Amino acid sequence: MPAQNFLSFNTVEYSYPSSVEPVLKNISFDLHRGWTGIVGVNGAGKTTLLLLAAGLLQPGVGSIKKPDNILYCPQRTDDLPEGWEDFFSSADNETGALCGRLCIEYDWPYRWDSLSHGERKRLQLAIALSRNPAMLAVDEPTNHLDQDAKTLIADALAGYTGIGLLVSHDRGLLDRLCNSCLFLDTGGATLRPGGVTQGMAEADRELLELGRVREQIQHERKRLAAEADKRRRDVEGGHNRLSKKNAGAKDSDTRAKIYLAKVTGKDAVGANLYKRMETRIGRLDRELDAKGMASSSQAKRKTGVTMETAASKADRIFLLEPGSVVLGESATGDRRLSFPELSMGALDRIALTGPNGSGKSTLIGRILESVPPSISLFYLPQELTEAESRAVLDQIYEEDEKSRGEILSRFSRLGSDPKNILQSALPSPGEVRKLLIARAVFHNPAFIVMDEPTNHLDLKSVLLLEEMLRECCCALLLVSHDGAFLSALTGKEWTISNSALIS
Repeated sequence: MPAQNFLSFNTVEYSYPSSVEPVLKNISFDLHRGWTGIVGVNGAGKTTLLLLAAGLLQPGVGSIKKPDNILYCPQRTDDLPEGWEDFFSSADNETGALCGRLCIEYDWPYRWDSLSHGERKRLQLAIALSRNPAMLAVDEPTNHLDQDAKTLIADALAGYTGIGLLVSHDRGLLDRLCNSCLFLDTGGATLRPGGVTQGMAEADRELLELGRVREQIQHERKRLAAEADKRRRDVEGGHNRLSKKNAGAKDSDTRAKIYLAKVTGKDAVGANLYKRMETRIGRLDRELDAKGMASSSQAKRKTGVTMETAASKADRIFLLEPGSVVLGESATGDRRLSFPELSMGALDRIALTGPNGSGKSTLIGRILESVPPSISLFYLPQELTEAESRAVLDQIYEEDEKSRGEILSRFSRLGSDPKNILQSALPSPGEVRKLLIARAVFHNPAFIVMDEPTNHLDLKSVLLLEEMLRECCCALLLVSHDGAFLSALTGKEWTISNSALIS
């Protein structure tokens, strides 16, 4: 039997055990060689679709045809990828080329816990590419990466020639790699040609056309309703005219005409016309309902969150004396990051930048230790494990009904549907970040620290987060590789270069 060289979804539906409604429903598409982007807001079911395609989940309804040799690269980089021993022991030239292309060091598996998430992601992808699967499903490959590393990843993925599925919010990557994009929206999916920019433009045109068709249907319905109302009055008038009550008891001529009209059915003509119009109006109503569902799925949810903050009454948020932090072991001994005296004022807005593995997150940990207990602090870490993500969701459930409702309302205003999160046993990384932010809204922080806050967030959510932080009246320390995000929110930069921080 010949090997399967395409991916086909046929009316696929999938629901998680805790779901009231399917996360994906009636999904049908066919894909061949080349990259296809999987696009949608946080919680739209992108990762679920990858797991179905990879055979790690089974559809509740429908069928999936796929190649035998499939690899899935998850968003999370908690664990050392399977097959790393074979990868590093291989004498294959391609393995060496991948290590060189992605700047991978041979001791990385032995100091996995000290690696940055960006370094872990590069090794994860290198191992997957070295196995040359018939289908490769990659979930958010450029999260955590600096621009140089993003370029390395994009170049490596561009060389893959099998069936590629790519979940990403990185427009540049999707436009460069993808021949098509599958757009997920309220459980359904639409496959459009080209990269995400072309696909989004096509979606906008479809939405405009949908609005035009709806207007035409509404206009026709209004016209028919007016005509039907006239017919109804005519029928009612006819019934009155044909009633013998309107003829005198001795007016035999009029009573005979009324009887003749009833017998010949002339009184039913108007009624039949009215019934036919009612049927046509019902059909138009059903069309409007269908168009309305498609339109409402793309309608703009009320968005935008304001975080209540309070500038610290103290002039200084923290003071960290000059020193250094250990970043991890290397062949030449401990790697360290040295830093000068660091401090922040009550309204300072500072960007902490540097390449992957330079020690940004480690330094953030030391800074947090120096913040006095009297300072109200909100810290958003770069990553949370699955256990930590479940704990966040459990904490939301433990809130009283009013507080939980307010948190989920703000979660919705950050661009995600609360219904999805309530049906989930494990929220997506993007949804977890939004839950933490929504909960922090009530805590009036004087100091906000965020480590790669835009990771896992769709573009709309990034813009909403940016707007919220712009309006905050407190100290702000941000770690990010998103230059536009930092430029919009910070006025000072601390840069790590050559194992030293320059403030």
